[in-house]
Amino acid sequence: MNEKKSVDANVANTVKKISIFALLFIFSLTILSLFVLPQLKTQYSLKQFLPQDNPRLQRDEHTRQVFQLSEAQPFIITAKLSGNSETWFKKESIESLEKLTELLVHFPGVKSTLSLATVQSAINSDNSLSVGPLLKNLPQEKWSLETLKNPLISPTLISKDGRIASVIVTIDSLDTEALKHLRENLEVTARAALPFSKVEIGGTPAVQTDVGLLLQREIRNFVILGFIACFFVLALIFKNWSPLIISFLIIICANVLTLAAMALANSPFSILSSTIPILTTVDVVSLVIHTLLRLTEERKNQPHLDHTSLVNYTFKTLLGPNFFASTTTMIGFLALLTVKVPLIRDYGVTAAAAIVLGWVVTTILLYPLLHFLPEPTARIWAWKKARWGLYLFRRSGVWAFLVILVCSALALKGQHLSWSARLFDDLPQNHQVRLSTETIDKELGGMIPIDIEIKGGAEVWNDPVLLSNLDSFLTEVRGMSGVGSVVGLPDLVAAANLNSARLPASRSSIAEVFFLYSLASQSPLKNFLTTDSANTRVSIRTRDLPGNELHALVNSIHEKAQTRFPSMQVEVTGMGSTIHHLNNDLSHELIFGFWQSMAAICLVLIFVFKSVRWAVVACIPNLVPPAALLGFLAVSETPIKPSVAIIFSIALGLAFNNTVYLLERLRTFQKNSKSKNLEIERTLWREGNPCLISSMTLFAGFSVFMASYFAMNRIFGFYMLLSMLAGLVGDLVLLPTLLKSCPWILAPLSIKKEKVMATAASLILAVFFSLTPSLTQAQTATTQSIGQEMAQRLRAKDEEFVVNMKIIEADGSSKDRQMKIWRLSPAKKEHYLLVRMQKPQDLKDTALLATLKDDKEEKWIYLPSSKQTRRLTGESGQGGILGSELSVEDFDFNREQGAENVLKKETEIAGKKYYIVESDVSGTSSSYSKVISYISAADYLPIKVESYDKQGKISKTLDFLGYKKVPGGKWRASKIKIKNVQNKRGTEITITNIKINQNLKVSKFTPKELAEN
Repeated sequence: MNEKKSVDANVANTVKKISIFALLFIFSLTILSLFVLPQLKTQYSLKQFLPQDNPRLQRDEHTRQVFQLSEAQPFIITAKLSGNSETWFKKESIESLEKLTELLVHFPGVKSTLSLATVQSAINSDNSLSVGPLLKNLPQEKWSLETLKNPLISPTLISKDGRIASVIVTIDSLDTEALKHLRENLEVTARAALPFSKVEIGGTPAVQTDVGLLLQREIRNFVILGFIACFFVLALIFKNWSPLIISFLIIICANVLTLAAMALANSPFSILSSTIPILTTVDVVSLVIHTLLRLTEERKNQPHLDHTSLVNYTFKTLLGPNFFASTTTMIGFLALLTVKVPLIRDYGVTAAAAIVLGWVVTTILLYPLLHFLPEPTARIWAWKKARWGLYLFRRSGVWAFLVILVCSALALKGQHLSWSARLFDDLPQNHQVRLSTETIDKELGGMIPIDIEIKGGAEVWNDPVLLSNLDSFLTEVRGMSGVGSVVGLPDLVAAANLNSARLPASRSSIAEVFFLYSLASQSPLKNFLTTDSANTRVSIRTRDLPGNELHALVNSIHEKAQTRFPSMQVEVTGMGSTIHHLNNDLSHELIFGFWQSMAAICLVLIFVFKSVRWAVVACIPNLVPPAALLGFLAVSETPIKPSVAIIFSIALGLAFNNTVYLLERLRTFQKNSKSKNLEIERTLWREGNPCLISSMTLFAGFSVFMASYFAMNRIFGFYMLLSMLAGLVGDLVLLPTLLKSCPWILAPLSIKKEKVMATAASLILAVFFSLTPSLTQAQTATTQSIGQEMAQRLRAKDEEFVVNMKIIEADGSSKDRQMKIWRLSPAKKEHYLLVRMQKPQDLKDTALLATLKDDKEEKWIYLPSSKQTRRLTGESGQGGILGSELSVEDFDFNREQGAENVLKKETEIAGKKYYIVESDVSGTSSSYSKVISYISAADYLPIKVESYDKQGKISKTLDFLGYKKVPGGKWRASKIKIKNVQNKRGTEITITNIKINQNLKVSKFTPKELAEN
């Protein structure tokens, strides 16, 4: 007797030590995890739901590269004047808008800005041609007339009533924190700069940042409401406080550890993974409730056992069912790994890991907590027999038939789902970003971009007839319902046309317009015409239409384009043509992909039950939730989105929980019973209430989504509740009544046959799882000596040479140009440059003259089609020549006068020594902040030059090749390769017929000379 007490005491001490160690381990790990939580970030983007390696997206990417379109969507600042009669066409208002636009471009992360005050256009006057800010070159009384009728400007930059102006802020690819910081700075700055208007921040980046902030608030609310809901259910079930303490501790630890794991894995919170805390909470509470109710039941059935033995017995009994219930839920989420969308795959992995971690934490903590805390006392109704099942068994066949009939009808109805989702209808009502998005959508040309690419032969779009046909097409599309704005090549040509007609009448006139745009600092032509004039792009923005309406509109536009240009290839790309298609394909895959989850769970249950029939029977009641979801989605005409479709996999995994507990209890009874009849009534009496209560917990947990800011989450919550209810019907109505009416389904088989089936199932399971500038002034003796040596080898008073230019697009296509250039520098602050085109034929004899004298710079252009010489004003001298990466600014003498040069270091490359000189040109260049030159130490010739933009990022590289000594004793590179690092375009220049120091006269560099030669 004493020996038995001694053994019991040793066991108790061992249990106590293990329990203390488990508690200390989990609690310590939880405390350490709290320090990791600040690293957890939130993220939201429309692209999160886009699949990888999709042909539609690849076509979109190709269009972006060909037409040099920015990948990052811009912020759009909208400013609405309060008075109904007020417009933006006042000098003071435009000046404020201009200051804001020019200020924002210097913000970190901003690539460019554009507004009504800074939009560039070509203005033709009697003796000059200005390419620069439109309003600066127009008298104020013409502002309204010239802007509101211009499709390049209205409604994108100014609404049709003139009351709402926008600033488009193009940004770099930024992470979430940088995006949020930039958004805050933009809002504060804009409201301070435009206090007389109502300023809002819109655009896709604003949606991302605002939704991210709301997600943080939502996650906190979900956790608090989830706690309250689950504790309310626990208070209904148990009389004493120990179950609340146990659940509270386990929920805290499981959630903190899960969130810490997400932070360490650099897995941000998305609009999907915001559900993780709720999933973790309800999973933990479900496991706790099943365990505590079984403990209460065993206390009644085995009153002779002491507390420790009772806890040990309960844990041993439920260890398997708890594990397999969590496993089926986990498989439901792991089924998402087959989806080609990173966000959904990551969510599937994260949710599955959270379920597993929840089971681990619950298993480790629940055991010691039950030893140290008072034994839970359940209310009578919670643990007594579920005698309500008697009403089901009286007419079991009728109940089973009715459930199957209703589910079949709902499944048939579910074949007609609604695919009419909008992109931005999930945003919170009356929230600032929703209001701004609606303003842009209704007043400023729409939110959804569509691109029409029309492909022809080389130089085809120089044809005035074809251009006129395209102009008619644009007018037709503008009149279509749902279209907000349309911009195409004819609009750009018309804006720069020098004649009275809207469009030029000859090929040479069109070519001259294209040349004129190539001189602009940010030429819009590259976004609408390829370098070889073979392909053009039409930019369309539509309202945020329902998916089916937008699909019909895109098809109609495509048909109209193909009808007008039957001999050309027409392609439609852009968000409007892709995202609804992709969302619908993805949603269809998610909805009907639940069969994959079903098959995976069935295979696992074959292993668990060691029977194919038991596993198949377990799947039958779990067809009810998908059928109910399909039917109700169709009846309610709920627009299908991936965030809705994902419910099918989640609901299926959760629905199997009760099935596992019911069938496991039934198998236990069958093993201990000598009767061959199924113990269905007894199973339902014992397990019915725990399953009902577990479903109540899930119901309470997912009900918190109904309080979400987002319509997406509210819809998610509603249909999760519906699936929980349907799962309850399947498990507690269909399964027992079906087995009662058809007991032969699980009737015992012969041992031999059962072994054959188990072996086959094991084999199936095994197969399843196997499946450069010159230096002028120097700061030190070293840089001065380098500059002097370079000057001796390169500097000439005048020179003449022929340039053959090859412009290479990002996709590898190219176009050739040829020009002759004369340069004269008679004095230190007096420079002249003349460029005359030789090829192509459409541009032959077009000429450009640039002069700089006493810091005063002037530029002139000669257009042979009209035989006109016009002075260029504004900012026309900063763009790429003929669409190349060689800009007129590269010939700008004024930039070099104030450059500050520093010798950074000496280096050796391929056995040759080079000086690396950094030139600070931020004060003298409009495009560059600094230039780094690699200069050969052997012959003091520049070999490579790297130019950096105003944000300090590398912009272009220039490689100088094939230096030759020309008559006159100077050195010239025979070839220059220019590569734009940012847009992946390049230009190769071959220089021939070089002549230097020919005593060129200033008289050659006059506007009159342009026309005469």
